Amino acid sequence: MNYNTAIKTYRAAKLVSGSALLATALFLVATPIPTFAQEVADTIKVRTRVVFIDTLVRDKKTGAPVMDLPVESFQVLDDGKPRRLSYFNREGLGRRPLAIVLVLDLSTSGILYLEKSEVMEHIIAALLPLKPEDEVAVMQTWYESQGAPLSFQLRSRMVEDFTRDRAQTFAALRGVQQFAKQNLPQVKIFFSFKDLFKGSWKSGIAGAAGNMSVGPPVNTTAAPDLENMIDKAPLLARERPNSQVVIIEVTDDFGAEGFGKTRKTAHELIGSGVTVSGMVVKRNLMDKAVNLTGHIVLPLIGSRFHTISYYGKQTGGEVATVGRPEEFAGAVDRIISGLAARYSLGFTLDESERNDDRVHKLEVKVKSHGTNRKLAVSARRSYIPKADR
Repeated sequence: MNYNTAIKTYRAAKLVSGSALLATALFLVATPIPTFAQEVADTIKVRTRVVFIDTLVRDKKTGAPVMDLPVESFQVLDDGKPRRLSYFNREGLGRRPLAIVLVLDLSTSGILYLEKSEVMEHIIAALLPLKPEDEVAVMQTWYESQGAPLSFQLRSRMVEDFTRDRAQTFAALRGVQQFAKQNLPQVKIFFSFKDLFKGSWKSGIAGAAGNMSVGPPVNTTAAPDLENMIDKAPLLARERPNSQVVIIEVTDDFGAEGFGKTRKTAHELIGSGVTVSGMVVKRNLMDKAVNLTGHIVLPLIGSRFHTISYYGKQTGGEVATVGRPEEFAGAVDRIISGLAARYSLGFTLDESERNDDRVHKLEVKVKSHGTNRKLAVSARRSYIPKADR
């Protein structure tokens, strides 16, 4: 079994109870994990004389974007040393058109919310303020029942490609909601201890009656054409150089990949200007069991847990926890409004720095002069100067 298949096996670990969860994790220990010895965490190679830093500032108390700060409010530290800003712009005031991909992950406990019409209508309402030039695409992933009992295949499809026609987008979203409602009874075993134990008991009885050995209660495979939108996003950005590509995923955020793979992916996302954000659904008892096991085991085998949260942090996106219908609308609004509250900061490299090809740690500090408000700042953490070739 290759590494990617093993990770998909782990993502299906929510299908089994406590001891089997640990057994699945121990199985992953024996799976070879590729290494990227030359990669450096959370970096982007810069091929120009100016290092640009996309920066989001929010009021800690209200969560509202802060858009009125002067250049004097910002300080950029490069390996701990202050840099003089040679470029400053409130980029959000004239932002590029958005190219948003809504990834609705029905293979996670997100389906428990997305099958509700009131949740989808709140998401639709939050998209109404988009500008006419903004595009939206809709993608879904789900588990599809196979012929054998308790056998499922993980699949994905683009429900609606990029379009500026809101009617098409909203129809696609409502179609996903109806699909989720029909799909949920077939996959409830993924999200309920009660259904899991019932399925395991029936499987055991059938195996005993047929004098057959009984394997795991649920068998999952990945479709050959399964797509990961995070991996595909840099290509979308190259195809839309005049737009800001934004991935917004509704998920339980139980994705897990090797540290080397996630670092490489983060580099590609940052380099292509893609922003990743997430709406992470509130966790039930099954989810909490998976979360605990993942936190303990995955770091020991060189894997990063909660990949959507990681990519959001590295690309300057935002991740919100959602449960009630209005929280979905609030999360979409927060993510989109945050894109309009970004400052572009930049400092110039001298000739000796252009090709030193080493990691520089970045830190952006912000102060609100004349007020007592506390501010939260989000920006990437490092860069690697690289000479043009």
